[in-house]
Amino acid sequence: MSIFPLSILVAVGFFTTAIMYLKQNVNSYLDIVALLMVLGGTLSVGMMTLPWDLRKDLKLALQKLWKKTGPSYQSALEDCLATMKGQVPTATEGQLHRRILLDGVELLSLGVPTERLQKILEERVHQYGRRQKKVANSLRSLAKYPPAFGLMGTVLGLVNVMNGVSKGLSGKQTAFEMALALVATMYGLVLANLVLNPAGELIQKKASDEEDLGHMAVQTLMLMAQNTSLLEAQETLNSYAPEEQQLHLNSAGLET
Repeated sequence: MSIFPLSILVAVGFFTTAIMYLKQNVNSYLDIVALLMVLGGTLSVGMMTLPWDLRKDLKLALQKLWKKTGPSYQSALEDCLATMKGQVPTATEGQLHRRILLDGVELLSLGVPTERLQKILEERVHQYGRRQKKVANSLRSLAKYPPAFGLMGTVLGLVNVMNGVSKGLSGKQTAFEMALALVATMYGLVLANLVLNPAGELIQKKASDEEDLGHMAVQTLMLMAQNTSLLEAQETLNSYAPEEQQLHLNSAGLET
């Protein structure tokens, strides 16, 4: 399980514990009308504002939120060094560095000049990051709307309460209906600040990490074009990775 659904489960656990500590009924926080107002309103805005022209990137970004996918710096280093040894990894969806390595080796074999090759691949890395960040920004922009739709649900609930009071609703029932009306605002805040905003932040973080790995792959191909030794390439590529994920090879090219 990836960190995103796990974090949501942790939050739900703490919310439930808080409700139990207050000795309240969980059903008091369940309101189908409020849920429909918030989800329906947010969905309608999303249909208008999400970058549907980037459907593949949007789908890929959302999949990464729920699946434990994506390479680590160490696995990317292994792929880069394997490529240096002539063992080019197969391209995998969502792993930018592998696509760069595969395409770069092919372009090198076709005799594309090194400077031109670098420009082509760097542009691919840049455009990939730009598309993923556009998806992230659209989700963070969408997070502005659920609280507003939650407030609309609360207003709708209060109007219903006032109608009930005018018809002789008891004080106890009036208080309950008012509390239920406020649930819509809570739903909007939860959707915005526990789902949409964190999703956008996480997608942007993953995009930045993938860009780093893409630049590492480009550097690998430049080192190959210069016939750099494996040990020298390893030391150069280790600069991209945190110390705990760096690889250390001996003179025979074996990990130590």
